Amino acid sequence: MEKKSEDLGGVLKRLNIRHTRFELRSIGDRSFLAEVGKKIEGLGLSGRSEYYDAFRQGATIVPKPVWCIELVKHPKLGMNPRYPYVKTSKRAVKRAKSGYKGVILRGNIESRFLYACVSGSELVPFGLTGVYLAVLPVESTKGELRIIERGEAIRRGFKGLANWLQKAERVWRRVRGEKAGRMSIYEWLDYQGKLTSQNLRKRFKVLYNTSGTYLVSCEVENRPIIIKIDSSRVKVSGIIADTKTYWMETDDENEAYYLSSVLNSPIIDELIKPMQSRGTFGERDIHKKPLELPIPKFDPDDPIHKRLAQIGKECHQKVQKILPALTAKYRSIGKIRSEIKRHLAKELQEIDQLTKQILGISN
Repeated sequence: MEKKSEDLGGVLKRLNIRHTRFELRSIGDRSFLAEVGKKIEGLGLSGRSEYYDAFRQGATIVPKPVWCIELVKHPKLGMNPRYPYVKTSKRAVKRAKSGYKGVILRGNIESRFLYACVSGSELVPFGLTGVYLAVLPVESTKGELRIIERGEAIRRGFKGLANWLQKAERVWRRVRGEKAGRMSIYEWLDYQGKLTSQNLRKRFKVLYNTSGTYLVSCEVENRPIIIKIDSSRVKVSGIIADTKTYWMETDDENEAYYLSSVLNSPIIDELIKPMQSRGTFGERDIHKKPLELPIPKFDPDDPIHKRLAQIGKECHQKVQKILPALTAKYRSIGKIRSEIKRHLAKELQEIDQLTKQILGISN
């Protein structure tokens, strides 16, 4: 039986202690401590990627029960594609944090305020296991997203959004109490501009996970998604990068596939391992560590860059075909990711060799 407290002598008997020495090492623009004598790939690389400032953290669409929804048929009126009936999703209810347990919002909403979102939990090498829907009080103006608060929604005749925001504000005030006066629900939704900085007019997003044992990346097309409910078809805007993601936008399809290939290469994952913090189940934090490496900007005239883009596109197409069977068979995202890598072993081997070349690492 475990004890809640124990003296130091008892604790030391339970610990495995290994004496070692560390030294300061560096790869790219990142320094870290490593065991003396441990062989580490990539030492000597210098300079961060030109993409370092182009990638940003995904939004923080919280509280989930307020924003994340699913489409449902109205009990009496059925489904209006332009003004669908929605309610808090089962996923959001299940994952609700303290204070938001049991919060379920319902109502009709203008379809222009429905968005497809993706978090780090849906990312797999060269693909997504799916997206989830959210009511977001934003509109695209000249490519940039802008928050619409309840007062503006009322003035502009967005009745569904206004009613939804009234309920959202009420939940926010109840749960936050005095803290609600320090930051509004809109400021919290767009914390540090991580939502409104996203541009839905850019053709592609390149995504990778903020944390995890292994780095995974994919390219997604920034286009509306059609959701079918019986005979009705609801048009949903997308794609919004949500929590646990880093993203970059581009209009160049080849650049998007090139970056996805490089970020999925085994060598990039290997190079960032010494820099990652470790938890009970291995390495965790990733953040911008891959971009501390000298990943060059895509050059359409460089044959290696072009080949990486070509393989990236082929991998995305292959993953699209095999994902439905994998998601039906496995519930673990880790298992799905490892199975995809197994299916793409040949492609990843070539990607790895080419990535080493653009980084200047000899094979």
